Amino acid sequence: MFLGWYDPDKKCPARIKLAEAMERYVEKFGAHPEVCLTNVVDATELAADKEAPALLVRGVAYIPRFTFYVGVDDSPAETLPAAA
Repeated sequence: MFLGWYDPDKKCPARIKLAEAMERYVEKFGAHPEVCLTNVVDATELAADKEAPALLVRGVAYIPRFTFYVGVDDSPAETLPAAA
């Protein structure tokens, strides 16, 4: 199950947006997310940010920029489309 989080604020770093999404996930579901699916650009920013939350982040082409899906991935990684 995933929680979708959209924050178009260009001044706010992706790590803050991801942290807020993770916090809301815990509030809503009472458990910590295991993975984040996001746009390739946001995933690259998170990978370069040493202060980003410790969470598996997958960049995928079909998710719009500034959108983060945090949760538990029921699908094996091999079935997800590769980022373009």
